[in-house]
Amino acid sequence: MQTKLLDKHKSQFLFRHRHPIEGRDDAMLFMHGKSVVNFTSNDYLNLANHPDVKKAFIEGVQTYGLGSGSANFVSGYFKSHKLLEDAFCEFLNRDRAILFNSGYHANLGVISSLANKNSVIIADKLCHASIIDGIQLSRAKYYRYRHNDMSHAEYLTHQHDNPLLITESVFSMQGNLTDIKKLAGLKARLIVDDAHGIGVVGKTGKSICETQHNIACLVTPLGKALGSFGAIVSGSEDIVEHILQFARTYYFTTSLPPSVSHATLTSLKVMREESWRRETLHHLINFFIKGSSERGFSLVSSDQTPIKSILVASNMKAIEIQQKLLEKNILVSCIRPPTVPNNASRIRISLNCLHTEAQITQLLDELSYEIKSC
Repeated sequence: MQTKLLDKHKSQFLFRHRHPIEGRDDAMLFMHGKSVVNFTSNDYLNLANHPDVKKAFIEGVQTYGLGSGSANFVSGYFKSHKLLEDAFCEFLNRDRAILFNSGYHANLGVISSLANKNSVIIADKLCHASIIDGIQLSRAKYYRYRHNDMSHAEYLTHQHDNPLLITESVFSMQGNLTDIKKLAGLKARLIVDDAHGIGVVGKTGKSICETQHNIACLVTPLGKALGSFGAIVSGSEDIVEHILQFARTYYFTTSLPPSVSHATLTSLKVMREESWRRETLHHLINFFIKGSSERGFSLVSSDQTPIKSILVASNMKAIEIQQKLLEKNILVSCIRPPTVPNNASRIRISLNCLHTEAQITQLLDELSYEIKSC
């Protein structure tokens, strides 16, 4: 059975491989014994390698040791966890927050604790796998609205009494923004995954919290623009207490290493103070969009986000283009089902603030040549 499934997976060009990374520096990765320009990382502000953040991580290990050694409700809840929760409450103007081990843990825990078999959930058709898995775990009745179709979302919410309404602020494979204001105005309890918005969207990096304050539950993963790990879940006192008491992915696991949350406090501080990172990133986003237009690329989205995708003809072609670019020392993501729908394979590019215009120009030129060749 397993052999047949693997053979079918390979024949459809869906097989995936891991590539050990030997090191990284700014916008470069070191792999297979050579240096490549990295257009795959979600570390949009390049904070994972920031000297202050690394110093804080070392300080955290010296203070707390490596692992937490226990679950949050036993002896695994450390001062650095509490400080990070409080810091995000202040930054995003939220009542209360909880630190989960990852965005995946957070979405599973939040959805399965707030919904059950008697609940109704309405979600965007292209929501992340962790949201889909959380919905399935909850056993709730589940309806999907067409991607970013606000009229369809409004229609579905009107058919049900106080449903959960779930979306992402920035969709990870599309790179497009959601009309959060419109969704927040519907009669539903809104849950938003802000993984690719925090630190990037908005003048101060608060993302949707710069303008919207009536989001019932906000999931803020820390592994993208903040360059760290874990996820902050925030909302009202009542909602957060409910999640704290009933989210199994929170209390049935060893807590996040306190050294990580200690370093993330510095990452948040740097993100707020070094606004040039966000400003430079947005300049490079515009540079990429302009260059794509000049070369005739049809981007999946031209919204002001660092995620840029170009649809290709097939799974095989996506792999071929990725390999050809890697031969030129350029690393891009080759995205295929089930990450995206069938017949929607793409080359996905992630920009960060330390890319140069010359690197982006080389990427666009090589992409143009390979796409035309295919």
